[in-house]
Amino acid sequence: MLLKIALLLCTLLLSPACAEKSGGGRPAEAYGEYPTSASGQPPFLAETPQAFAGKLSPLAQGLRSWRDLEAPLANSLEYVGGKPASGIAIRRPGLSVTWGQITSSLERLRALLPRLDADPGLLAREFTWVRMDGGIMYTGYYEPVIPASRARKPGFTQPIYSTPRDMAAVKKRAKRYHDRAAIDKRGVLQGKGLEMAWMDPIEAFFLQVQGSGRLRFEDGVEAYVNYAAQNGHKYVSIGRIMREQGLLAEDEVNMAAVKAWLRANPSRQEEIFMHNQSYVFFRWGSNPKGAMGFPVHPWVSLAVSRPFIPLGAVVAYGVNLPEASGDSRPLRGIGLAQDVGGAIKGNRIDIFCGDGPRAAHIAGHLDAQGEAWVLLAK
Repeated sequence: MLLKIALLLCTLLLSPACAEKSGGGRPAEAYGEYPTSASGQPPFLAETPQAFAGKLSPLAQGLRSWRDLEAPLANSLEYVGGKPASGIAIRRPGLSVTWGQITSSLERLRALLPRLDADPGLLAREFTWVRMDGGIMYTGYYEPVIPASRARKPGFTQPIYSTPRDMAAVKKRAKRYHDRAAIDKRGVLQGKGLEMAWMDPIEAFFLQVQGSGRLRFEDGVEAYVNYAAQNGHKYVSIGRIMREQGLLAEDEVNMAAVKAWLRANPSRQEEIFMHNQSYVFFRWGSNPKGAMGFPVHPWVSLAVSRPFIPLGAVVAYGVNLPEASGDSRPLRGIGLAQDVGGAIKGNRIDIFCGDGPRAAHIAGHLDAQGEAWVLLAK
């Protein structure tokens, strides 16, 4: 992601702002213990921090115990440890926090982990909960597994590229590098040895939306590609474009529906893709990593807008998750702000959903309002 510049979600398709790894293999019932209210709104919208904290469960995030947060907390602490304690992590109306406060909050949470399984209410007593006024718009992203080829061939006609050597200099001078039309229509990068792999054009486009993924080559070998850079052009949601053009109804705009339409209308794929002149470049990597440079964790790692929520912050979050069954299941969670995205602006949070079919479905359909609090140690 990770660093997911414009990359969010799969529901980014609609909004300008998509697991077997850690519980992705659990049945859906393990993730939502509390019913949606009769109005269809998540029940936590009117809850106090005390009530919210008392109902938190690690199982809802695919964790066996709150102690499973030890590793992601250690990553966040290493990141904020390089910041001056008195330095301002964020200052905006309603929230002013130093890096020292972020560090203290992470350390307090780590110290409480052995006691949280028995007493999640400690979170309400040990922290000041700073509510994000106006609520949060939630989307999701996940780690796709995508068929790929080492050479161009039928079915694998779109390359993904490593970062061009001249891009930094060009962006320094002109702010933006070649756009999608120049790269994919005019072929300005062909013959420069930048092709990393060849893919189906639709899957290659959505890999750029996700920002990272796992490639599965024809001989069964798998390799990770991570976000490396972006060309500086603004991200434009093709889902929104398709809705505005009447190609999809508003309630049909999700990743699966957009992909299906593109496959049914191959002559218009390029036309639709060209609405988004943002272009993402990749590097060979390992597990998906966030903006801190560490692996992201399903249902724990959150991508945020740094002017709104600082990287490293502890965040209590609540949102209804769209399940493949058609149900909407409330999720109360404790997350860590560990990633960013160019399409994530203001009061938007993108949840890393992991990998596998459930993660793909939720990331492709999640576009909902919920609650969030930044937790600061008292």
